[in-house]
Amino acid sequence: MRDKIKISHEQIIARALDQSFYRGLSLYESGAIFLPARRGNQLSAMCVGSSSAAYRVTATFDESGHLTTHCTCPYDWGGDCKHIVALLLTYVLEPEVFRAGEELREELMLLEKEDLVNIVEQMITRYTGLDDIVEHMISETRNDY
Repeated sequence: MRDKIKISHEQIIARALDQSFYRGLSLYESGAIFLPARRGNQLSAMCVGSSSAAYRVTATFDESGHLTTHCTCPYDWGGDCKHIVALLLTYVLEPEVFRAGEELREELMLLEKEDLVNIVEQMITRYTGLDDIVEHMISETRNDY
């Protein structure tokens, strides 16, 4: 399936403003990308940025090879942000570091209930406010029955 994800160094340059590209190159070189994964036609990772929080970055290739990217950073000056550039450069230069995975839902379905509960508890501990979201979703799920 790797053949459906094709992007060149030149295409990455063309997708970003010069400043974003060079900052993204610097992030790549410093190893700012972590937890890189590939699920089907989607690349995802976390990227250390200039703030203390890491940003989640994704790049999704459709069947025709068109690329849609997203980053949780506040960048909106045109083209891909430096974090997306770092993700794409990592894929082009080091594709072997991307953990290949099934679709996330399929992976979760393989886990035991206790393991899923442990994962959710760890996430709630790590991410402020997630407990409110989980409680709300549990309430909505119960109301659906």
